Amino acid sequence: MSTGHNNVHLALLLEGAPRVVGAMRKLCKQPFVLSLCLVAGVGLCLSIALVGAATPTARLACERCEEENRFVRIQQLSEESCRTSSRHLTHPLELRPEEWASVLLTLQVQRQAEGLLFRDPPGPMLPAFTPDEINHLSTALSEAFAQARPDECVVFGISRLNDVNMTEVITGGWFADGPSLHLILANYRKVVTMPSTRRLLWERPLRPDAGPHYDLVAGQHQTVVRESAAPTSIFSSTPSELRIDYQAMLPGGVADRVTSGQTHPSSSSNEASAPLLLEERLRALKRFHEQGLITENDYQTKRQQLLDQF
Repeated sequence: MSTGHNNVHLALLLEGAPRVVGAMRKLCKQPFVLSLCLVAGVGLCLSIALVGAATPTARLACERCEEENRFVRIQQLSEESCRTSSRHLTHPLELRPEEWASVLLTLQVQRQAEGLLFRDPPGPMLPAFTPDEINHLSTALSEAFAQARPDECVVFGISRLNDVNMTEVITGGWFADGPSLHLILANYRKVVTMPSTRRLLWERPLRPDAGPHYDLVAGQHQTVVRESAAPTSIFSSTPSELRIDYQAMLPGGVADRVTSGQTHPSSSSNEASAPLLLEERLRALKRFHEQGLITENDYQTKRQQLLDQF
């Protein structure tokens, strides 16, 4: 096509542009079309934001820490990740898997009240993790924190099918700051129906998604951290965060070992703490059984496994 023809087409397009813009303005004044315009605009902005956001830098802690339906990774600190006043955390941290299990067993969650005019009451308090999830996390967190640097935090994700065969996702992160552990629960039992949503949560485990939200419930030696100044949007809410005084919670010897940097505690310390840790795990297992979270066969099997360890 000649240059003259191109110039003619360009002139026609420029001449017709104001008419097109004017027609669009008239259409957008209609209530229904205006709603569509707003939805399209919001969706476009969200897509641009998600595409433009860089995936946080992360690394694996161990081979078994990255599986198809669950992971534990070490992630670089960022504004989006672990919001903490300290930019140099108390990492690495040496806690044994059984000590991590004792911490995880104490964690509870509660579904937030929902509704505007007629609000549903908050849900019952529930154990945050199942026995199988605790077994996996306790080992993976122990290995990850032993490798984490002061400018890194530890993130995790768990995916599983619920009773109606729908995929639920849990994501969040951990960091140690002085004598306290912090748990950030970004998404809890979030039902995911689109692969792209699951992939986004897997890549950015500390970004909350829209939908029903759960709060972490403070127990003994625990405090709920309220980040009132943290940014929120129409698409997400501020993650629930819990501060855990793990040195006061766990049996004696942990504080001395962490402070002195000894990675191999004495055998006498192990022998003194083992019965207490076993008792806590047996109590938690019984509670899971009474709440109907595990079957009678699972309860008896796991109970015997714990007793065999003793």
